[in-house]
Amino acid sequence: MSLARLIAFALPALPVAAFQLPFVIIVPNFYAETLGLSLATVGILNFAVRAIDAILDPFIGYGADHIRPRWGRRRTWFAVAAVPMTLGALMVFNPFPAIDVSNTWFWAGWFFLWSAMLSVGYTALSLSHQSWAAELSPSYYGRNRMFAAREVMIVVGTLIATGLPFVLSKLGYHGDRPVLVALSILVGVATPLFVFLTVTTVPEPREATNHPLNFIGGLKGMAANKPFRRLLGAFALSYMANGMAAALLIYFVRDYVRGDEQTQRLFLLLYFLFGVLSTPLWLWVARRTSKHRAWCIAMMVACAVIVFSPFVGHHQIGDASIWAFGIIVSIAGSAVGADLMLPPSMQADVIDVDTARSGEQHTGFYFAIWALATKLALAVALGLSLVVLGYFAGFKVDRHDRIDTQTQLHQIQTVGAPEAPTTLPRVPADPNATPAQNHKVARKAAPIEQTPFALWTLAILYAWVPVALKMLSVLLIWNFPIGANEQARLREEIEAHMRERQSGTTG
Repeated sequence: MSLARLIAFALPALPVAAFQLPFVIIVPNFYAETLGLSLATVGILNFAVRAIDAILDPFIGYGADHIRPRWGRRRTWFAVAAVPMTLGALMVFNPFPAIDVSNTWFWAGWFFLWSAMLSVGYTALSLSHQSWAAELSPSYYGRNRMFAAREVMIVVGTLIATGLPFVLSKLGYHGDRPVLVALSILVGVATPLFVFLTVTTVPEPREATNHPLNFIGGLKGMAANKPFRRLLGAFALSYMANGMAAALLIYFVRDYVRGDEQTQRLFLLLYFLFGVLSTPLWLWVARRTSKHRAWCIAMMVACAVIVFSPFVGHHQIGDASIWAFGIIVSIAGSAVGADLMLPPSMQADVIDVDTARSGEQHTGFYFAIWALATKLALAVALGLSLVVLGYFAGFKVDRHDRIDTQTQLHQIQTVGAPEAPTTLPRVPADPNATPAQNHKVARKAAPIEQTPFALWTLAILYAWVPVALKMLSVLLIWNFPIGANEQARLREEIEAHMRERQSGTTG
């Protein structure tokens, strides 16, 4: 595939990625702080949306493989899926009805409905895009090129999302709402345009199916595919770690490192900038070793620095905490290129195991089960981290929440208070100011008053739990059985089956 066509294929991933990170980090915080939903409620709603989406994943993937429109199964599904995804993004990022924030039932329903549409549309579009990439290139290293182009666009889209607040702040627009509105416009304009470019310039891939299997037969084939089960478990653990850290980053920077809103954006910008710059490095490492070893090395690099995050709090090293955490974020970000590119490329390889054995190429079905497991992992990560932080640790997302003095003293005595104070006086709301003005004051008055127990819980959930999950993933994947030679052998079997089918049809 030429470079121009490769770029055309990868471009839709850019606007899709632009809303992914804000949807995980900014949207829950916005609905909690600005629209009055509790942190636990947002976590529960997130879990419900992703659970429903996950249930639909296998049926979407199976349909994408077995329903064959005249225009091509990959291109048609890709184009159709862009519609609900774009509409959901426009609505969930734009809570425009003139409904008071006290009407929490309305805003909970609004968040749930449009988040569900966004998630289901994204699932169908992402499954079609990944299946398309896996089938366009049948070679071990060629798939790295396909997925690298797609993932670079994902990281560029994320960089745009993280850099947008800086631009808006220079123009006089502060807070989360202008960011979300601008992102929704980006998604609403760029997604249809790029999707149209892709489906009109990139060809439909060859299909290697000899005899279609039914839904149950496909599931049985997956159950018998040991490399797939192993890779699926490793990626689910890694994705759970990423989701937990992403969900808690805004609170870790605000209350543990004591950075302001611009600092939060800067850290995200550094993280994904180093992710883009590191992509050629991980392509090179994968060629010198293998996909699975390169991915493991990247995860170990990230863990080696993230594990020190609980020791760079403001109560420990003062103002140097921002610089120290910035170094951690930059080094950890260098592993992003491998984390995004190599697992889906490996997924395409394990699909070859089933195609060579069963005679059916149900790529979309495989990526659907992959998406199901990873979404459940993310739902668990988001729900567990937010609920544990909000209920168990008493973490305060809103600075106007009261902290019971007896409870605070009990937690300090039980856990052990840091040497320096970890709380600041509350900033009361001005009854004569608008909610937007109070929100702006609250933003400038970070951090929010927290107990030492809540801060240590935040640090452990942000750093040590994800590191433990990542290292379990490394143990699963270090000696993965499919490398370049084994994948080439599988492709020879698949090509032989395709020639037999063609000769039989001709005869």
